[in-house]
Amino acid sequence: MTNRSTRPSAQKRPRSAAPLDAAERALRRLITTSETPADEPVVAAASHATEEMPAVGMGGTGTERPVPEWIEVTQSLQRYFAFIDVCGFTAFTDREGTRAAIDVLTRFRADCRDVTGRRGVRVIKWLGDGAMLVGTAPGPVIAAAGELLLRFVDESFDVHGGVAGGTVLLFEGDDYIGRPVNLAARLCEAAAPGEVLCHGLDEDIPDWVERAGTVTVRAMGIGDIAGVAQLRVGDDAWAIHPVSHHPSAAAHPHPSVAANPV
Repeated sequence: MTNRSTRPSAQKRPRSAAPLDAAERALRRLITTSETPADEPVVAAASHATEEMPAVGMGGTGTERPVPEWIEVTQSLQRYFAFIDVCGFTAFTDREGTRAAIDVLTRFRADCRDVTGRRGVRVIKWLGDGAMLVGTAPGPVIAAAGELLLRFVDESFDVHGGVAGGTVLLFEGDDYIGRPVNLAARLCEAAAPGEVLCHGLDEDIPDWVERAGTVTVRAMGIGDIAGVAQLRVGDDAWAIHPVSHHPSAAAHPHPSVAANPV
């Protein structure tokens, strides 16, 4: 269990309010008037945007009633996240060279796209030598992380990952903010090569993913997380065991391979 120093967060600067034109001021006065009960006085619109137009909380199902385009909408969603990372990529690059490193990243990203696309999980963000995955159900996210472990078991590099889920905020349609995101990232950092650390999703682990044990992880900025499952995938997890070459190679041998003379 390793301790990591906490980096200072960037200081947020207040955003200056944009001046309102006559049409927008009239529209906001109309909204304020229409929403004020008849027995209460009309209050002039405030200068701060959040006071004039409070954010509307949505249920996050995607089927809610529509709201006008000028209403700020914040959505709380139940989502599940996995961070998958190539272990020791910098050391691998120093040892094997730039071309080998590019080959690793190309292979890693291609397999991430293949696995997630088939399992209904989305690659929401590429992180250099890693990827952030998101899904609406925990099982497919865990399965995607587990299959990626298996894909690279015989390679010259290892991957590891972290999985967590819960309620997050969807910001500007493509950015997830909340504790589950941070937790999944910290679990990925703490995972050993060839391992996925998963928290709070024990009942959703596929039967072909092995639960090797339980640990407590000290996550930077979060604290001690107990009951974290250590997930590994054995070679017997393949539905169809891979072969050293594609089956089509037998029917169409490489031209450079000479046939044995009769």
